[in-house]
Amino acid sequence: MTDQVNRRILLIDDNDAIHQDFKKILGGGKTESSAVMDAKAAFFGTAAAPVKPSAVFDIDSAFQGQQAVEKVREAKAQGRPYALAFVDVRMPPGWDGVETIARMWEVDPDLQTVICTAFADYSWDDMVAKLGSGDRWLILKKPFDPIEACQLAGALTEKWNATRGERLRLEEVRCAEQEARAYASSLVTVNRALQTAKASAEASARVKSEFLANMSHEIRTPMISILGYADLLKDPSITASGKVDCVELIRGQGQNLLAILNDILDIAQIETGRMEIQRERCAPTAVLDEVCAMMRPRATEKKLALEVQYASSIPQSIQTDPRRLRQILVNLVGNAIKFTNAGSVKIVSRLDTSDGRRGPRLEVSVIDTGIGISAEQRSQLFEAFVQADGSLTREHGGAGLGLALSKRLALMLGGDIQVESTVGQGSRFTLQLCTGDLADVAMTETPPAAPLPSAPARNNGATSPQHLHGRVLLVEDVPATQRLFDYYLRGAGAETTLADNGQVACDYVEQAERDGRPFDLILMDMQMPVLDGYEATGRLRAKGFRGRIVAITAHAMKGDREKCLAAGCDDFLAKPIDRATLVDACASALTVRR
Repeated sequence: MTDQVNRRILLIDDNDAIHQDFKKILGGGKTESSAVMDAKAAFFGTAAAPVKPSAVFDIDSAFQGQQAVEKVREAKAQGRPYALAFVDVRMPPGWDGVETIARMWEVDPDLQTVICTAFADYSWDDMVAKLGSGDRWLILKKPFDPIEACQLAGALTEKWNATRGERLRLEEVRCAEQEARAYASSLVTVNRALQTAKASAEASARVKSEFLANMSHEIRTPMISILGYADLLKDPSITASGKVDCVELIRGQGQNLLAILNDILDIAQIETGRMEIQRERCAPTAVLDEVCAMMRPRATEKKLALEVQYASSIPQSIQTDPRRLRQILVNLVGNAIKFTNAGSVKIVSRLDTSDGRRGPRLEVSVIDTGIGISAEQRSQLFEAFVQADGSLTREHGGAGLGLALSKRLALMLGGDIQVESTVGQGSRFTLQLCTGDLADVAMTETPPAAPLPSAPARNNGATSPQHLHGRVLLVEDVPATQRLFDYYLRGAGAETTLADNGQVACDYVEQAERDGRPFDLILMDMQMPVLDGYEATGRLRAKGFRGRIVAITAHAMKGDREKCLAAGCDDFLAKPIDRATLVDACASALTVRR
């Protein structure tokens, strides 16, 4: 609120002498000229005498009603309104004083007015009818005393300022109330947001706790089998065939454990934006055949029919990541078999070209006759750390990451996964996949619906067609892994030397160079005590070692391969590594060395 007092007065009269006299009286001047004194005698009476006003007023003049209205409008627009107007009744030609007041109030309703009249120009009733009976106007009959003019000017301007001040105070109170209400409302909103965040955090913590408990169960279960059957192998009473069974069970449980760890790794890569998609031309029918062959033993074990059907012609090749496509389909088909106790699982494929804007899409539907999924369960089906139904997880097993991972991979491949299900009747999961340009791609006519052959026999790595020739330095700090890899390499014909950290490896390499028997290949673990693989490789390259160095590491996230190559390695192998993969990689490296 401003503290400035408004003492602006507009004098409206067609007689210039009256204006000069008012300015002398209300503006603090002296009435010394005879002409002015004569006018004052006519306006204020013969007994008029000089008066010193209680305050100095800012006097402005208008000589006709139209001019007065324009001045009121300009003052209002400039933010300097008049507080009071003295208005003569008779101002020929044009509007009289009463008409002028009515017009000024249309522009500024707060303007206080004093009607100055020497004649009975208007009756009281006429003025009330024209101006109303409010408190914004007073009547002064001529002649009147200058003291009376000063009192009216002082009282009415004070009234205007008091009214405006009260209005401003009320506006401040209203704004303060609005701010208080807004602040209270914001407090309620913040409180609700905090409650929602708290509930969300508690729910998230509960979900992750349940997930970790289930994950612990899923990891410990195969570990129990692995450790248990490993102990059985030491039992002298077990037969040769029993030992083979133990080995196969250990291998199978190890693969289950590896699948869980791979899913966790893939989810982590996607969540951190480090997952890479490798698009290439591949045959979709070949991928479908391979998936069906891989999953047939599981279906056969549960006496379920498993078949591939084609609802339309299929392109002979599409542009996608075949490894990720295979991973999605294995998850979908595996889930269908897991939750189906009787009936069948069908893999139905078709090409959708109905939407010209987004291009052709390959649709693969996995349809089962299993237990089905409720609407409530479907709402959380693709969330990474949420189990749709804890009781089903306990009954059927599984870490609960497969569908979440499959959904994210499908989106990265330019597609999506949709689900339809009826409890007790079965489910239909449909993968929609971007195919890339099919302009020059031939179509495969619809193959007959027939069971696919069983999966080919798996090479368990017991033997390898490769034979290694050369000296290999194996740098590995974990004794069990060191012993295993040494067994693989010596079995393939390599001459191996073992080192358990990077510093020992550097010493061995220098000694071998001095002896004239340099190493042909170094298998370098990258995470070791004393001196890790990155530093050791850098030192060896700086000293001129030109042999092949292959990084072996359990780090398999995006960028880890590039980091190893940047350190000076020639190739990269991610743990776990089976026998055939290790020997083949060594054979390739030794061939390049020769």
